[in-house]
Amino acid sequence: MWNKRALIAATVMITTTGMLSACGASGSGHDAAPAAAGKPLVDKANWPKATPQRGLAKGLSLPLEAYMQTYADTVTLDTATRHLQEKCMAGYGFDVKLTVAGATPPPNDNDANMERRYGLTDRATAAEYGYGLPEALTDQPRQKVPDLSEAQVEVLTGHGKPTKAGANGSFVAKAAPKTYNGKKIHAKGCAGYAAEKIAEPAADLQLVSELNGRSFVQSMDVPAVKKAMGAWSQCMKGKGYEAATPTESAELVPHTDPASRKEIDVALAEIDCKRQTGLVKVWFKAETKIQKQQIADHKGRLTAAKAENTKALTAAGAALKD
Repeated sequence: MWNKRALIAATVMITTTGMLSACGASGSGHDAAPAAAGKPLVDKANWPKATPQRGLAKGLSLPLEAYMQTYADTVTLDTATRHLQEKCMAGYGFDVKLTVAGATPPPNDNDANMERRYGLTDRATAAEYGYGLPEALTDQPRQKVPDLSEAQVEVLTGHGKPTKAGANGSFVAKAAPKTYNGKKIHAKGCAGYAAEKIAEPAADLQLVSELNGRSFVQSMDVPAVKKAMGAWSQCMKGKGYEAATPTESAELVPHTDPASRKEIDVALAEIDCKRQTGLVKVWFKAETKIQKQQIADHKGRLTAAKAENTKALTAAGAALKD
């Protein structure tokens, strides 16, 4: 199975800029290059934790999270993939250093996004940033990406640099030569070669993502959640805000950087009303029940996806030792 994320990332960036960037690639695969002002490019202290560390969602984890890819998993797979790409490119005489994985962490560890799944839950963060994110997640380092030659693009992707063609602005790319300096080019280049070595369970991970979204939507129709949401809405009204759901409260004021006093006030009201009504606990309990049933209904595919993810991580670990 192809590592579609890595292959698409490389192709898209070459298409749009003529340069290579991936969602976080490896250099030699092991140590990150230093960032400006002596700061490390990859700071694991900024990586999202497995569960929220504070606030109303502290320690909460939904059943489907056991089948999701964590951010650490993603970094490992991306690092190994790019390491294999670089090693493959070196076999053609190219010393190409790709971008480093883990330098730009997301706010959540996986697709569940427990920190904000039910809207804002962390009062300390809201008091400073309103609906925004902490600086560590918004002021992230930018990596210089290599400007690849035509031959390097061909060896990396299996096709040439895409060129703009036609009135609709579409891009087309000619196929790469069969060989470079007498050495056969992989059918989908070094990117395809690396993706084959580290196969990911893309299809069944998509199932996890779909179930995760479905359970959230279904949970909003659970009577207990509706009741708690109504109580929360009344609490918000008592504070001077008209909002039927946390999504609506987030839209009551413009979001600015830095956050305005009005934005912070609404954010704090949203959280305080959740604490007062117990909305997060009720919502989490309802969705947990839904997800347990989903897991029972799709146990075979979910178990297989988890096993495939473990297999890919094992392959990635072996690649990084080479």
